[in-house]
Amino acid sequence: MESFPEVITHNYDPRRGPCRNVCELSEEQAERVLDEIRASGLRAIKPNYLERRRLTEEWLIRERRRLLGPTKLERPVYFFLGDFADGKDPSRPSRLVMRLREFPPETLTFTYPDSMASLPIATRDDLRPQRKRYHGQVFTLGEIEAVVAEFGMPGERWKTDPTMKYDKFIEVQVWDDRLINERLLQVGSPLSP
Repeated sequence: MESFPEVITHNYDPRRGPCRNVCELSEEQAERVLDEIRASGLRAIKPNYLERRRLTEEWLIRERRRLLGPTKLERPVYFFLGDFADGKDPSRPSRLVMRLREFPPETLTFTYPDSMASLPIATRDDLRPQRKRYHGQVFTLGEIEAVVAEFGMPGERWKTDPTMKYDKFIEVQVWDDRLINERLLQVGSPLSP
């Protein structure tokens, strides 16, 4: 079985800068950003994306409070568990790869797969065939290590196993950006566009 990844990856659009969260924007600003992404043709974004994103993020925030208590950030910076600096997402060609163990465990939560897929798989009847025990849950580092030990990393199984079609990666929610900002300063990347 594949070993637990040692790095996490944040992919971003260099024109907007790293660590952006559309949920921090007003409705009008957020829709403008999403319309720009849609118009680029680099990524398909459904018309109800912002509503679903905000509902999902509210769930993440509630679960973070339950699991971790107060954190520096109210809204997370999103990463992937593992090295996703592969350039496969043309809408976010820049990347920041950091060692997972640099982050204190009390600043991290995880969903298997990404939160936008995990929550609906756990709650929608039409997605019941894909449902696994880990869907609809937010995990601490220790908990996600146990989940990966039992189920493995998503890997490429989504390509051949219909029950895994939404399980493409594990999402990391980082709730403290101090280490990220230090790294961005070291590599000379702007903290904001």
